[in-house]
Amino acid sequence: MFTSKQHLHFNLGVDADIAAFFVNRQVPVNNHYWNKKLLYVADGTGYLFIPLFFDLQFKSGISRDNILNEEYVGLMEVILDSAALHEMEKICFSQHVENCKNIMSNKIKNHNLYIDLLLYFRDQQLKPYKKLGTTSKALNRGDTFLFSTCFLDLDNEVTNKNLENWYALVPAFLLMDDISDIQEDQEKNEENAVNDFGPGNTGVKNAIEFLRNKFSHLKTLNAALGSYFERSLEKKLQTAYMKSLLNN
Repeated sequence: MFTSKQHLHFNLGVDADIAAFFVNRQVPVNNHYWNKKLLYVADGTGYLFIPLFFDLQFKSGISRDNILNEEYVGLMEVILDSAALHEMEKICFSQHVENCKNIMSNKIKNHNLYIDLLLYFRDQQLKPYKKLGTTSKALNRGDTFLFSTCFLDLDNEVTNKNLENWYALVPAFLLMDDISDIQEDQEKNEENAVNDFGPGNTGVKNAIEFLRNKFSHLKTLNAALGSYFERSLEKKLQTAYMKSLLNN
């Protein structure tokens, strides 16, 4: 499915220049994250989140020139390549974190955030640390992406706002997918973030409340995006699958 810059801008509230930058960008060569993909913003949340988060960085007060800096975007892509290798079980999570550290070597401008990330990922349980993390270990694995943001020279106020916006978007994206996959993951005995919100339908209800809170925050930053997610959630809740999860 093709994601157009018009869809990003008009339906999801992404800045027009940021939308065009990513829709027009070439797929990185030999990058496992874009493995066999022909489009940069390919179908699926794992690709859509990129222009959405870069737009939220812009809405946090970071200039377009910094956000669309080629070196910054390139670092992000290499970190995603390592994340894909972990997802494919070619490397363990600890090796992925080490890769992120090596990728960012001599590129760090936000040293305070970098130190916090090192301490955060030192604990293999991925418990929340300062402004980092949620109460779900499964949702926190994607936070390795934040190593790339250490390239940006930001003060504490903008850093904290950027982190708040990250946690409004990305965990919600991941959790939406996990809610849809909970039965399949249970059958395969695979990790699912919904389990971190409580047993049975209690966990599902708590996860839905978590999503609603995140989408409410997104609406204060990007009304179109927050409303889009709210509609998607309400549509999902009307399905027989979700009704069965909530009632069992």
